Amino acid sequence: MPNSRLKAHEDHRREWREFDYAYPVLSRRSKGISLGINLNPDKICNFDCVYCEVDRNTPGKRSDISISQITDEVIELLDLIDQKNLYNVLPFIGIPDHLRRLNDIAFSGDGEPTTCLELPLVVQKIVSILKSRNDSTTKLILITDSSNLLAPHVVEALGMMMPNRGEIWAKLDAGTDEYYKEINRTHIPLSKILRNIEITSQQWPVTIQSLFLKWKGLGPSREEIKSFANHLQRFVASGSKIQTLQIYTVARPTPELAATALTLSELILIKEWVLDQVPTLSIELYEGNA
Repeated sequence: MPNSRLKAHEDHRREWREFDYAYPVLSRRSKGISLGINLNPDKICNFDCVYCEVDRNTPGKRSDISISQITDEVIELLDLIDQKNLYNVLPFIGIPDHLRRLNDIAFSGDGEPTTCLELPLVVQKIVSILKSRNDSTTKLILITDSSNLLAPHVVEALGMMMPNRGEIWAKLDAGTDEYYKEINRTHIPLSKILRNIEITSQQWPVTIQSLFLKWKGLGPSREEIKSFANHLQRFVASGSKIQTLQIYTVARPTPELAATALTLSELILIKEWVLDQVPTLSIELYEGNA
């Protein structure tokens, strides 16, 4: 179970120098460097999660997507990583050698990346860049709240991404409608999220990413986790390709002061509750949301 914390793990600002889209982070879940592409520099999101780190009281950078600028920014960062010069810049100075590797390019952002209608064009360009560099190891990861997995433009993007070392990291933070509405604060029904995950995971392997926390001093109840695990149990029983479950908690300051981290022992207990119902499920545990 990963539990080491480095200074770079705590700095996940989606910004790099004067760039508008691309940014590097040291990710514990990726076990190395993740090159993020912020497809929501306007900070638009269809969820309003209580634990979100994005400060929406300050304006976003821009509302358009420039494929040419994304291309330039990604290539510059790839060169910086390949030449090992990234590790001469804060916060990456001093990170261990085994973490000095590019694991993935992640489609993420200051909002929900699947709301970006240009997603297929961005994926197409990134696939082209990696092929031109003879890169056969870097993964492509879509980090999503699962709300638009069946939208035509997302299906198109996944069709290009998944055959090229693609991974889908799909969010599911709740088991009941009541808890879902309280934590994720969205008009999108939980039933749609569950249906999207179930249908998508019939075709492609899916990693479920679940952030549990203390909200107003209380963590999720055992009954809540039981309902959550029931959904996972149904996915597995129906033949869904659930690759793993990532359980993690708040790692960095959030605008909502009532959103605080669970302890490691509380996370382990949640893992045990899930395994009671889905014993064959692969579960990764993280003390923060790196």
